[in-house]
Amino acid sequence: MNGRTSLALRLALLGFYATCYSSLFAQVTWRRTYGGFGSDDAQSVRQTTDGGYIISGSTGSFGGGSADAYVVRVDEFGDHLWSRTYGALGVEVSVACRELTDGFIIAGSTSLGTNGSYDMMLIRTDELGNTLWEKNYGTADWDLCRAIGVLPDGFVLGGISYGAGSPAGSAYVVRTDLDGDTLWTKVLGGSLRTECSGLTVTDDQGLVLAGVQATASGYDDGFLTKLNAGGGEEWTTVLGSDSTDYLSSVVQTTGGDLIACGGTRRQSTTLQIYVAKVFADGALDWERYIGSGADAGGTEIRLDHNGGFVFTGYNSLNSGTRDMILTVTDGGGWFQFGNNYGDGEPADGYSIDPTFDGGFVVAGWCENYGPGLRAMYVVKTDGNGQTADLTIEPFLDPVGVNEPGIARTAQLFPNPIEPGGTLTVRTSMTGPLQFMLSDLQGRIVVQQFLAYPGQPVQIPVLANGIYDVAVISTGGDKASTLLFVK
Repeated sequence: MNGRTSLALRLALLGFYATCYSSLFAQVTWRRTYGGFGSDDAQSVRQTTDGGYIISGSTGSFGGGSADAYVVRVDEFGDHLWSRTYGALGVEVSVACRELTDGFIIAGSTSLGTNGSYDMMLIRTDELGNTLWEKNYGTADWDLCRAIGVLPDGFVLGGISYGAGSPAGSAYVVRTDLDGDTLWTKVLGGSLRTECSGLTVTDDQGLVLAGVQATASGYDDGFLTKLNAGGGEEWTTVLGSDSTDYLSSVVQTTGGDLIACGGTRRQSTTLQIYVAKVFADGALDWERYIGSGADAGGTEIRLDHNGGFVFTGYNSLNSGTRDMILTVTDGGGWFQFGNNYGDGEPADGYSIDPTFDGGFVVAGWCENYGPGLRAMYVVKTDGNGQTADLTIEPFLDPVGVNEPGIARTAQLFPNPIEPGGTLTVRTSMTGPLQFMLSDLQGRIVVQQFLAYPGQPVQIPVLANGIYDVAVISTGGDKASTLLFVK
């Protein structure tokens, strides 16, 4: 073989290998919505071991009550594999779904808790989403789940309880075994409201909680708390000042330190995204503020592919409406690049996961791109946060409605709502209606007669949080759902 032939052969082989590499490792991108004709959203997304994705949240389109937990399984291209709803005639919401070796674990809350009122909820399923068991956790008062952690020997739930600790609300943690049986519970906080919004399992099988706590000055502070494997408190670090500060998510770095994200008004009259790093002992390392002249907030942060961090959330730069975002920082928390995915319509990002191909998947909700007003919205990007085009492909889910009787439903728009905003109620009931908005202690905040469904309701300037909405017809039919004020 002469040198010229050898070079040609090497070039041909190089082209062959490049083609194979490209086909094996090309970054698939897409934008999809999932749901029905009601209101649906995604609270969580994770890539599964086969390269597809598991998405969970809530639905007002399907199921047996005013809202049900909603889980959608898709392949790597976003094509639908199966859907399931979980719930009865009450309100059920999923905040997270995680893959196990033989199925999935779903975490959320139910208004039909076995302990009374709202309970935290765990549902164990097989690989097709069929329920194996369901367990409830809580007190006789409201207990709401915000986050889940998976350990080798069980699960941990974090959230807020109004029946354990302070009547204003205390951070509440439940540790279970693999069968969902309670091993221990932990209550944190003083006399003022304290809430766990996110958590991460640490290398020593302990936990770090991220959340928000009220202060005597009237402002909120963010906090991080480290618990050992038995639930004992090791340290708490408060992050805040004379402004609104909160933390919604935390993740452990490869070196054992902690990175958290949330929001703050410390540096601006508008809300900015807040990212902070603390050492493994809870001592503060650095703080970063990311934002501009419009409100923005971070909801979930993860480690990215290159030693930095990636988070999702929202900003309000586009005509003042919320926009789903993806933002990547370096290891020091400094902004590298980001992207928005609302494209002129309201959207919000709740969950993010780095993908095997070096890209990312983001999930939340968007309006006016799905079959109904609001749909689950999932975006699969390349490593730069981009998609090949801006087309959003809607999917009308054929999942059946499993209702034992006539389920009276109500959807709220917008939801979440800004304090002082105008609310519209859409319901399957007809005729004059009574509208009642209550806080989590059962105190009625708004009570209004609606001459017709869809009549606007002016919401007062309320504290951020969750409120219960009941709509009652003159015939006594009732629909209930949750309103998120943020």
